[in-house]
Amino acid sequence: MSPKRVTALDALTNHELQLGILELDHAIYLHDQWFRNLLKVLIAHVPAERADLCVDAHLHCSFGRWLAGDAARLLDDRDEYVALQKAHEVVHSEARKLLQLSADGLVIPPAEWDFFERCRETMRLSVLNARDRFAEVASNRDPLTEIQTRRGLLTELRKQQALVERGRQACALALLDLDHFKKVNDTYGHVAGDVVLVDVVQCVKAHLRPYDRIYRYGGEEFIVCMPDTTVEQAGEIMDRLRLSIARLDFEFADIQVTASFGVAALAGSMPVEDAIGRADRAMYEAKAAGRNRVVLQR
Repeated sequence: MSPKRVTALDALTNHELQLGILELDHAIYLHDQWFRNLLKVLIAHVPAERADLCVDAHLHCSFGRWLAGDAARLLDDRDEYVALQKAHEVVHSEARKLLQLSADGLVIPPAEWDFFERCRETMRLSVLNARDRFAEVASNRDPLTEIQTRRGLLTELRKQQALVERGRQACALALLDLDHFKKVNDTYGHVAGDVVLVDVVQCVKAHLRPYDRIYRYGGEEFIVCMPDTTVEQAGEIMDRLRLSIARLDFEFADIQVTASFGVAALAGSMPVEDAIGRADRAMYEAKAAGRNRVVLQR
């Protein structure tokens, strides 16, 4: 079983996610405006827009121009993007039939209108689903470090545990805690502490594979989930990370920041919470043994 697919959303910053949500909201607004204009033509019998009567009408509305341009950047699922393009084309094709019936002075059959409405709702739901994905990713992001929070942690870990339980892959968890972090905040201020947290997270991410996940578990505590990795392999990775964190330079002061690590297996035979607890106990063993070290819980 291959590790979890990394989507384009994972690479977006918090600011880019918020801009994406606004862009999708505007796209929905554009097509709602088009629909209101369509109703005006059908009900008040004002002249239809010439573009709406064209075979390629879907390319001429504001939503269609967005879909052919910036939407490809936002919608990371290619199959979903193609399906949305097709749904949008069908909406305009059906709208053209309605406009022609109205222009000919004919009554629009209820079945024709119902089919058009179903097509429009399918298209609209596709955009709303994309917006919901953006909003979900944004809601699970830590505003400071821009990594996932513990909010979605258990759900994601249970997905990985299911793979372990079926014998498809091993998975290791590492819990790391910065040593004496309170002293950094007390001595240099919380702004300096924030700089340390951001730099440490960037250091961690540089040591992980694209499909590994890091979560902010507490103030200065982080959990790393490493699919397809044994406890021993994870221990080696964390030890290299430990050395890199200790070598970080900070502009605001000549200080050394270190971290203590606990590593445990995400086993299929125990609850996810127990696996986190085992990693946590191993981390506290590292603290008790002098800090700035990695302890494995086999």
